[in-house]
Amino acid sequence: MKTTCPLPCRSPGQRPGFLHVAAVGCVPWLLGLAVAVALPVQAQTTDPSTAPVNAEPTSPVALNYVLGAASSWNPTYTGSDKHKSGLSPVLSLQYGRYRLSSSRGNAVLNHGYDDRNSGASAMLVEDDRFNLSAALGIDSGRSSSDDIRLLGLPEVRSTLLGRISAGYVFDEHWSVNTGLSQDLLGRAGGTQLGTSLRYLFDLTPRTRIGVGVGADFANSTYMRSHFGVPASASATSPLPSFSAKGGLYSVDMSVDVMTTLSHRWVLFGSANVSQLRGDAQRSPITQRATNYGVSIGLAYRCCR
Repeated sequence: MKTTCPLPCRSPGQRPGFLHVAAVGCVPWLLGLAVAVALPVQAQTTDPSTAPVNAEPTSPVALNYVLGAASSWNPTYTGSDKHKSGLSPVLSLQYGRYRLSSSRGNAVLNHGYDDRNSGASAMLVEDDRFNLSAALGIDSGRSSSDDIRLLGLPEVRSTLLGRISAGYVFDEHWSVNTGLSQDLLGRAGGTQLGTSLRYLFDLTPRTRIGVGVGADFANSTYMRSHFGVPASASATSPLPSFSAKGGLYSVDMSVDVMTTLSHRWVLFGSANVSQLRGDAQRSPITQRATNYGVSIGLAYRCCR
């Protein structure tokens, strides 16, 4: 019997391009299918008294959590030449294969091995090398009040994202991750694909460093809402109209440092640089194509 996707995969008359393959329009349906056929995670046990501080976690099914805060300095929006600072919580709550996390919470909980995005997630498949997970997260969007250059432009509304992520560990140092996300509420969030390559090593028995490079792609729906200037905004914005096309829009590099101050307390920090590409770089919204950001935080980790 042929199975069909309950959502349209491409608008009538739309030319197929990057990410406009049949599977893209079906991402929400595929998320439900993946959860329905999820395989159980094999829990492993270790003796915590013999495990090194930075050992890769293999705890039995139990409640584990991270509670902390981080101070960050980042651009006011992607492509801005201005920065803002702020204090945000670092949280992660895990029970078995289910997890609820804020930004950075996953990495702190898993000793730097896990850089999955924030939100509610479920591990579908996991072994020594490969993992597959499904998640729901919130994209907070963008307000025209975030920066004077955005005045008069349409708001980018907050929305619910569905995401499928896969990772593969080559050895104790190298790993690769890929994630496909879809706006589930149809609020012009579109479809995004991100991929990263990471190198992880121990500088000392207590300090772990991760270096990563990545690339982000998006379809035209996402690009138009985040980097386009609609002709309808000509009466309220001085920026010229611009229609952004889908494709590669950003490449980045990051360095993360994590130090265990004690068995439970962790000090961590990160620095990243990203460069907009393609129509994201050419957009009149973009003031600076190369963006920088840093953060530092402290967290309590229990009970691994």
